[in-house]
Amino acid sequence: MITLNLIPPTQKNIYKNSRLYQLIKEAVMLIFLFTAIISIMLLLSRYFLEEQLADLAQRNAANIRSNEAVNRRITDINTKIITASGIQKNFQPITPLLVAISQAAGNNIAYSQIKFFRQQTLLELTGQAKTRNDLMELKKRLENSPWAKNVDLPLTNLVSKENNNFIIKINVDFDKLNQL
Repeated sequence: MITLNLIPPTQKNIYKNSRLYQLIKEAVMLIFLFTAIISIMLLLSRYFLEEQLADLAQRNAANIRSNEAVNRRITDINTKIITASGIQKNFQPITPLLVAISQAAGNNIAYSQIKFFRQQTLLELTGQAKTRNDLMELKKRLENSPWAKNVDLPLTNLVSKENNNFIIKINVDFDKLNQL
C-alpha cells in the first residue's frame, strides 16, 4: 500500500493544531461542566444543611424550654426538701413545754395566748388570773421549774387585786425540758 501525502506541511501543521485546539476545547468544556455540576451540588447541599440546622435549632430551643420547666420543678422540689430537712434537724418537741406550762397553772389561771420565739428560746404567756395571789403563785411555780431560766413578770401586771391580765416572758432551757 502506498500512501501519498498531498497536503503541504504548513497545512498539515494547521490541521494538527486545530485537532489539538479541539481536544483542549473539549477538555476545558468538560472541566467547566464538571465544575458547574459540582457547584450546583454544593449549593443544594448547603441549602439542605441550612434547613436541617434551622430545624435542629428550633428543636433545641423547644428542648431547652421544656428542660427549663423541669429544672424549675426540680429546684422547687429541692428547696422543699432542704426546708423539710432543716425543720426536721431543728425539731424540738413542744408537747413537754405545753404540759409543763399547764401543770404550773392552777384553776384560777386562764391562758389566752402562748407565743414561742425559737431563735431567742423565749416563751411569752398571755392570760388572766383571778387574783394577784394566783398570779404570784404561777410566777413562783414557773421560777421553780428546772426548764425556766428567767421568768419576767412586769409589775404593771400586779396592779389590780382581781382579774389581772398578764404577760409573762420565760427564757426556756430545752436541754432540761427534754429531760422531763
